[in-house]
Amino acid sequence: MANKSKGKLNLITFFYGFGAAVVLVGSMFKFVDWDFANELFIAGLSIEVLVFLVSAFERTHEDTEYEWERVFPQLAKEGEDKADIAHYNTAMNQFGSTLNELSEQISGLNKAIGSIKDEMAQNASASKEMHEKMQGFNKQIGEHNEHMEKINSKYRDFLSGAK
Repeated sequence: MANKSKGKLNLITFFYGFGAAVVLVGSMFKFVDWDFANELFIAGLSIEVLVFLVSAFERTHEDTEYEWERVFPQLAKEGEDKADIAHYNTAMNQFGSTLNELSEQISGLNKAIGSIKDEMAQNASASKEMHEKMQGFNKQIGEHNEHMEKINSKYRDFLSGAK
């Protein structure tokens, strides 16, 4: 029981696939260093050459005209599927309102990102300021330590001279 809805076997496609298969088998033979690898390559590539030469002269079939009104009901002629057009209009209105909501949400997101950016810039500035103050404080602590070492040295000298 044959299925008549299947298309015909296209000889060009068949030979193209056959040639490609022979080339692939030839490459496999070449990789594993088996005999007849070169012969398979030559046979496969020769088939491919013939297929390409024949397909260069192959005629193309005209495309059938699409029924765009089935996809876009507003293209339907008068008296055709007014219900479909109404459904389409409803869907387009819903799509438009969804786009408006999305646009508002994106606008809000942009504002939030802008305020986060401003806050981060302020924090970076404050952090830089604090870093500079900490460097000054560290310098003062270092100087204080040097003075304390000098005082301790003088005090040791004083104590050793007093004995």
